[in-house]
Amino acid sequence: MNHYYLKSDALTGGVITRILEDSWRQKSTVSKQDLKALHQVFSDNDMFNEVAENIYVPVSAEKEELEEKLVKGIIAHLERGKKEPENKLNHVKLFPKNGFILKDGIYGSAFGRFNYIYRSKGIRIYWFESGDIEYRAVYATINEYGFQYAAEEVDGCNIFDDLDLSDISCSPLEEAFGTGEILISNLVKIKEDFIRDYPIEYLLYPPDVDKLSSFSIQVREQIWDAIIELIKELALDYNNDKEGLLCYLIEFMESQEIQPSAYHVIELFDFYRENQSKINEKEFFKMMSIVRQSSTPEGLPLPPVNAEELIKELEAIPEGTENANAYHDLIFRCLSIIFDRSLKRGKKEVPMNEGRKRVDIVFDNRDTTGFFAHIRYQNNIPCPKILIECKNYSSDPKNPEVDQLLGRFGDLTGRFGFLVCRKIEDDKLLLKRCRDAVYHRRDFVICLEDKDIKALLKLKETSDEEGIMEYLLYKMDRLILNS
Repeated sequence: MNHYYLKSDALTGGVITRILEDSWRQKSTVSKQDLKALHQVFSDNDMFNEVAENIYVPVSAEKEELEEKLVKGIIAHLERGKKEPENKLNHVKLFPKNGFILKDGIYGSAFGRFNYIYRSKGIRIYWFESGDIEYRAVYATINEYGFQYAAEEVDGCNIFDDLDLSDISCSPLEEAFGTGEILISNLVKIKEDFIRDYPIEYLLYPPDVDKLSSFSIQVREQIWDAIIELIKELALDYNNDKEGLLCYLIEFMESQEIQPSAYHVIELFDFYRENQSKINEKEFFKMMSIVRQSSTPEGLPLPPVNAEELIKELEAIPEGTENANAYHDLIFRCLSIIFDRSLKRGKKEVPMNEGRKRVDIVFDNRDTTGFFAHIRYQNNIPCPKILIECKNYSSDPKNPEVDQLLGRFGDLTGRFGFLVCRKIEDDKLLLKRCRDAVYHRRDFVICLEDKDIKALLKLKETSDEEGIMEYLLYKMDRLILNS
């Protein structure tokens, strides 16, 4: 039986902290026992509530004055008491079992823009009180015919069945609990349920009720509680393994943008004051600096993107291998800015295969609503990592350059990447080389040249995240549609 370093979280009886520590120990698979234990916690915390499966609200042919409609609504409300409104019963079909949204991957769709009042699509993963976990494709439109919403099942399982959890690898359910990290990253983002007054509130959360659930708030706080206790232990009795666990946890919390509360930092200062003579001050302040870097105030605006300056830098770098490092460094900076919401933990010159290979740039794919989420969910392209090769050539990349990037792909790293170069003269030939990889190996390479980087920077400067997604989807369509 493993000895666990982390203090058990009280909310789940140590399930959350154990899953995180197991992930650090490279035991990434979540056990059925842990899923069942979490299910009981959800039940104890009354997290299972009504969830809509289909909605259809047609546009009424009758015209009513606003004041008349309001009066009629007030009278109907008083007459029915606690009964459900007739309009809800007529237009909203609920799932037969209560549940909650474990992962919400809905985003506004630009296809058909301004032909609809609103249109969205994406995925939602539901956890039901029956133990069913279902991955569903969600589509919604608001147009001249009314409001339509549908959640269509794509994949599912029941945690109480005789289920081999290894079967979910590379299936849509991997986005629910494929690894411990994935599961915890979903559990810290569950929204608070609320009483819905309008059908559209099953799709969109009004600002006044768009808040984290009490469960997720407690999970966040108790993970930080465990981290603070680990720091105290390290300050009194340093252990190399524990420091590795601490760095892993801090990095995970940063990736989820979860910062310690003020009382956590105060607790550490109080601990220092009371134990100053006993602790290793050098190690303690090193750990404090790590925590303080993670505790920047929430809601601070990101520095504005100066596309013009970055474009000038790009144009100033001469083509050729002697300037490859400068080009590589600048592309890393540009992509870090363009994809700051979706790609995290960017690294340069990353060794692979015990150092026998290297890849220019690697990012972790943390996207939930943008392009990288789309290719993962809709195209079923494994892409936990986004691999990038940069070529500062004066000529087009050829087969060896494409093959070099393809040689870095794998089941663990993923099967999607970018090949970035200065310019492409024969676009059709390079696209054919990349399509060959799609059809023969199901590997996906999108080529970006300087003009693409410039266009994406300009979109980022105006915070046009939808424009960035559409730009990349166009390139993806060219790759896979053979058009």
